[in-house]
Amino acid sequence: MIRPLYASAAAQPKSRGSCGHAGLWFDKFCDRWNDEPWTMSSSDGSPKLDWINEVTESPVGNPNEIDECSLRIVRLTESRGGRFAVFKTATRFVTGLGRSHPVENGFAWHPTLGTPYLPGSSVKGLVLAWVKAEAGMGPDEDERTRLFGSLGRVGCICFLDAVPVRPASLEPDVMTPHYAGWNEENPPGDWMSPNPIPFLTVAEGNSFLLAVVPGRGASDKDMDSVEGWLADALDWAGGGAKTAVGYGRFIRDDKSTGSWAERLKGERRQPDAVEGEGPADRWRSEISGKAEEEILDLVRVNLEKESLADSLDRQAFAAVVIALYPEWVERWRRGMKHDQRTSTGGKKLKHRARLLDSAVAQALSDSGPHE
Repeated sequence: MIRPLYASAAAQPKSRGSCGHAGLWFDKFCDRWNDEPWTMSSSDGSPKLDWINEVTESPVGNPNEIDECSLRIVRLTESRGGRFAVFKTATRFVTGLGRSHPVENGFAWHPTLGTPYLPGSSVKGLVLAWVKAEAGMGPDEDERTRLFGSLGRVGCICFLDAVPVRPASLEPDVMTPHYAGWNEENPPGDWMSPNPIPFLTVAEGNSFLLAVVPGRGASDKDMDSVEGWLADALDWAGGGAKTAVGYGRFIRDDKSTGSWAERLKGERRQPDAVEGEGPADRWRSEISGKAEEEILDLVRVNLEKESLADSLDRQAFAAVVIALYPEWVERWRRGMKHDQRTSTGGKKLKHRARLLDSAVAQALSDSGPHE
């Protein structure tokens, strides 16, 4: 939880900057300690609040990485017949408050995005707790076990991590216990001094993507039920910490959810709707400008390992490689590499050239004679 204690490093100016993993910065590089004693107390301001403000000055997370992650979740959910929706924070949201940290209250950071998130296990626990609280209207115990699982039994509904759909805005907040440190001999009273404790929160108005995916034995009716419970739980019970005092309320954002659905539809329509946008155009855009070793690896994966199940896609890929890199392919046929940094050996080069030629020959064969 502290900086490396090297004098040369400690003397350098410290700033998180606009990029990088905000979570690693917040958790690992806190430098607001006093030398003697080893505390963070101060008579001039609040060192803990100062450190929290290090990650609240600008939104956290790379927008491109966040969008890619969100799109993958949406694609996965749609391909598995699941349900997804975007929810917007109606109040401040706190996640990972119980984690240890020098400022006394921790925060849950997504391990790769560097943004706040709610783990899928927490989402599942939230929905299950809501269903149990509403037992009069919800499923009985056997049905809850089937859906959510129990000790030694896997449920048929999978809950994915809730991640932001754009860089998240964070805000400092404070809790002020008035009666800290009391006991039987010293009962709580108004003569005690309050003790402000700052902590980090997600600001109101941030949007998060939540998704559930059916497992074995889950029906469309089950998915409808869980989707409704999730929306109700986030709206009425709240997610994360301090929900009893109003934190963590989310409301469904139908407009944003619809935008993601339309984006998926656009992806499915794109090859047919745009003239000239076929497999060859997509491969040309994807592999143009790549290094020789990268192209060879794509040939290995797509043709040798048969990652491309669609024959037209395989043929288009091979034709584009030959068209874009004819000099390379000619050298591969002779077992020679173009770039000396390429590690693929001569035999493999010849083999992958044959795979390309074979796929193109198959395309010509499938097309048949032309009048």
